[in-house]
Amino acid sequence: MWYAASDTIESVTTATPEPPAPRSAATARIDVPLRLRTSRDRLREVVRGVSPEAWTTRPADGRWTACEILEHLALAEWSVVEFVRGTLLTAPRVADLRPRIADAEVLRAATDRTVRLESPERLRPIGRWSRPGVVCASIDAARDAALVLAVRSADALRARVAPHPQLGMLDGAQWLLFLAGHTERHAAQLQALVGGRRGASLAA
Repeated sequence: MWYAASDTIESVTTATPEPPAPRSAATARIDVPLRLRTSRDRLREVVRGVSPEAWTTRPADGRWTACEILEHLALAEWSVVEFVRGTLLTAPRVADLRPRIADAEVLRAATDRTVRLESPERLRPIGRWSRPGVVCASIDAARDAALVLAVRSADALRARVAPHPQLGMLDGAQWLLFLAGHTERHAAQLQALVGGRRGASLAA
C-alpha cells in the first residue's frame, strides 16, 4: 500500500447546550477540518487503486500522468499551507468578519471540473519525485500541517483575508477549504484516469 494512513490530528468537539440559529447559505460555515480529512480519505482511496504501470501512463498528449497529478497536489498543498501560516496569519485582522463569498461557493468552485483551470508554473509537475510513496508522504505531511492550522487557528483564520486568483478575497479558513476542494477535484481526475472511462474529462 503506497498511501499509508497517518492521521495525527484529533477531532475537536465542543458541547453546545442549544442548537445554533439557522444561517443563510451565504453565511453558513463549512467544517473545514472535516472537509480536509474527508478529501484526504478520498484521495487515499483512489490512490490505492492505481496499478504500478498506471503511474507513468499519459492518457493523452498534454495530460498529466497519475504521478504528475500527485506531484501537483503536493506542490499546491505546501504552497497554500506556507502562505496561510507564514503570510496570511501574520496580516492584520479585519474589522468586518462578514463573509465576502460563501464557503459553499468556494468549495463548489474548487471541485468544479467542468471548467479547466490553468496551474501556475511553479505548481506544475516536472518530476521532482520519482517514487509514488515519497510524493504521497509529502502530501500527507502538508495536509497534517493544514489540519493543525484549521483546528488551532480557526478564529484567527476567519479574521484574515487575502485575494485568491480565481475567487477574489478569501479568509484564511476558506483558503484551506479551497485546498480540500482542490484535492477532491484531482482525486476525481485521478479516478477517471485509472478507471479509463471513455468520454470522461481529465481536465486539470
